[in-house]
Parts: sequence; C-alpha cells; structure tokens
Amino acid sequence: MNTENAVEGEEELSIMYVSLSVVTCDKCDEPMEKGQKILVIAEGLIMNSNEELDFAGYSVRYACHLGCWDGVEDIGYLISSN
Repeated sequence: MNTENAVEGEEELSIMYVSLSVVTCDKCDEPMEKGQKILVIAEGLIMNSNEELDFAGYSVRYACHLGCWDGVEDIGYLISSN
C-alpha cells in the first residue's frame, strides 16, 4: 500500500490518481479545485484479493465535494427501476 501523505495531517493515506474530464461537483455544480477533498465513486474490477484488494478502475461514475456528499448518487441514469 502506498502510504505517501498527499494531504497534510492525514494518517497513512493510500494514493489513487484519477483524471476527470468533468470538473464540476455532481451535487452542487460548482468547480472542484486543487486542495479540495472530494469523493469519487468508480467502477472497476478486483484484480487480486489477499490481505488488501488490488482494484483496477475503468470508469468514474460520480464525483463531488466531500462536504456535498449525502450518501445518494442522484444522477438520473444511475437510478434503477427495480
């Protein structure tokens, strides 16, 4: 696990790098900017499952400011009719 601290004051932060083509929050539509904490929901595959999971992501479904997250992905195409 990569324990490089990317945010000052965070303990043992595992780093993931993602490039997003949409730069606004999916909740408030305001820009997401450098230094802000965000939440990203990604689709992918578990490539290895030992003591830790190795995840290979292929699609970001949702991204918002951490403070905007209310536990609900409210994008219409994600809502199932089941």
